[in-house]
Amino acid sequence: MKKIEDNNTLVFLVDKLANKRQIKDAVKQLYDIKALKVNTLIRPDGQKKAYVRLTADYDALDVANRIGVI
Repeated sequence: MKKIEDNNTLVFLVDKLANKRQIKDAVKQLYDIKALKVNTLIRPDGQKKAYVRLTADYDALDVANRIGVI
């Protein structure tokens, strides 16, 4: 919740082989939003997590409500 409100960022679990460009394109295609920046990390359990920061045109809280995360 803190990332959504403070940093305008959404967090997704993604395929381990996906790169940042693929994640950015997938978010644009699936949710019709533009990502400003994508950061990724691989968790100790082997899952890949993507932090997608949205442009100022979009509010992450509204997008999260629309896609059913919250």
